[in-house]
Parts: sequence; structure tokens; C-alpha cells
Amino acid sequence: MVYRVIHCGTGNVGRHALRGILRNPELELVGHYVSTPDKAGRDSGELIGLAPAGVITTNDWAELHDLKADCLIYFGNAIGREDEAVMDLVPFLERGTNVVTFSGFSLAHPATTPPHQRKLIEDACATGQSSCFFTGIDPGWATTDLAIAALAAADQIECLRVAELGYFGEYSAEYVMREYFGFGQPLDFEPLFVKGGFIEVQWGPTLHQLAEVLDTEIEETRIIYERQALDYDIECGFGTVKAGTAAFVHFEYQALSKGRPFVVVEHVDCVSRDWSKLKWKRPHGEARLAYRIDIEGNPDFSVELSYGQDGSLLAAMPVLNAVPALCAARPGLLGPLDLPRYWSKRVVR
Repeated sequence: MVYRVIHCGTGNVGRHALRGILRNPELELVGHYVSTPDKAGRDSGELIGLAPAGVITTNDWAELHDLKADCLIYFGNAIGREDEAVMDLVPFLERGTNVVTFSGFSLAHPATTPPHQRKLIEDACATGQSSCFFTGIDPGWATTDLAIAALAAADQIECLRVAELGYFGEYSAEYVMREYFGFGQPLDFEPLFVKGGFIEVQWGPTLHQLAEVLDTEIEETRIIYERQALDYDIECGFGTVKAGTAAFVHFEYQALSKGRPFVVVEHVDCVSRDWSKLKWKRPHGEARLAYRIDIEGNPDFSVELSYGQDGSLLAAMPVLNAVPALCAARPGLLGPLDLPRYWSKRVVR
């Protein structure tokens, strides 16, 4: 079966998703939304340096609502515009077009979805008999689906840890790197991840999803934030990180039961690959970014997904591969346990 899809997003991850759509024989691109007028009116393929795809981009959602597509693939920016992003989705859901999205952390679990957003989506899904599914990567596929799969090999579980171990030295978003993560800041600086409540928004869905899978109530949560400096300056994509300021940061967001953490979302992020100086976990080998699942208990074991290049393609593909399963699923706002397993079937011959 071929699924007619509309695509939104030509940023770092969305561009990879669009390439994936255009080379996937199961997906037919029938519409393409772009957020800026200068990208509108162009062929979708040519916009990302490929051969013409025969689909012309638009920055008017109304032109796409009645295409009767099977699925909207949404990579639009939702940070700081969460309500607006939900309203982008609603008209499609009302018309029977399913939605799979990489954007909107709050949609990753019902416990973290604001009630007004959840009602909008559920009402739209009921009207159109459609489904809405968030894949994400972290939160999302790498820290939920991968962890849930690993639990099949567990017996007794003391703590389930899901970690991102990442080299961020090439990122150019200075405000995010300095103010959200704390890179280049004094070692007593508290970044927005900690004091701004963003850590609860971003990683709360993972805690709730895994606690639900483990059938254990979260009695309280705890945040840990640590920093580590180097004794030399580092030139990064977003500027200079001076000696004596934060070059490595370590976050933990813990779910506790009876005073002990039983699910932990952990991040070790850095702007230097001088691993010999790092006092926390690091990716194996020469990987630039890794997701690691650590199960502490009986037996103790780890599963690591690591890669040496830009992780955008890895983040994009669960969205595309979920389309057939989503189109066959029940209506409503769905989570990772509501869809059967999905995967790529594109064997190179």
C-alpha cells in the first residue's frame, strides 16, 4: 500500500525526513508546508537539492487541508509555540488525516499534555476518526521505545536509566547552549533547564511513560545538575568556552518510589571530546552521540545506540516508519504502547 502524505518542516531534522519520504516507495508526497514565504512556491525536491518532486511548497495551511492525505508528517517548530503547533494539527485530524509528529514534547504522554491541548486533539480525532502520535527521539523513541524493548531481557529491576551522551561542540545556537545547558557559564550558574522548568516539560513524559510501563507510581521527582570545567579555552560552533567555565554538564531527572530512584533520565553533554577529563559516562568508541539504556538489577545490562555523524537522520526515521502502523491504529492521541512495532522494510538490493 502507498500512503499519501503531507510534510511540514525543512529544518535540520525535517530535511532528512523529506529526503526519506521522496525515496520511500510506501510514501507519496502530495503536499508540503513551509513556514517562511521565501521557501514557498518552490518544488519540494529542489528545495533540498534533489531532483524535482512535482510538489510545490506552500506557507498557507488551508491549501493542504482538503487533500485527503493519509497522514501529515509534522516537523514544525513547537518550542515556545505549543498551542499554535497543536492548532496546526487539528484541521487535519478533523478531516480524517492522521498526524505523526516529532514536535511538541507535551504530546509524548497524557500526564504531561495540558488538558486544553489534549481535549482539542481528542475531539478532532473523534470527529475525523483519526490518530495522532508523537515519536520524538529524546523524549521519545530512543528513551521510551528502545527502553521498553530492552525491558524484555530484565528480571528484577532496581533502576531503569535512559541517557543521552552527546558532543555539542559544533552547535551554533548560542543562547540555547549557554542559557539552557549552561556551557561557558560559571560553575555556580543555574541554566534554564533547571530553574526555568524546562526539564520537567522535556523529560517528564519519559518518566511517566516508563513508570507506567513498570507499573510503579511516581511519588516524587528530583533534579540533579552538575558541571565540569577544563583548564583551557575551547572554540565551539557558538563561540568560545573559556577555561574554568562549564565544558561538561550532567543532568538527571529522577522518578522516586519509597525514596529511591527507579527511573532516571540522564544527560551528559559536552563541548569537548577530551573524554579523558570527563568524570561521567561517555559514548563508546568514537561516537559523537549515543543513547544508552542501563538496567540495574538482575541482570545488570546496558543497550547503547551510538553514531558518529549528524543524528538528524536517526531522529527522522521513526516518524516515517511509523506511518503504516499509525494509519491502521485506533483513533485518538496515542503513545508508544498503542501502536504495534514498526520498522523499515527498505532492503538495499
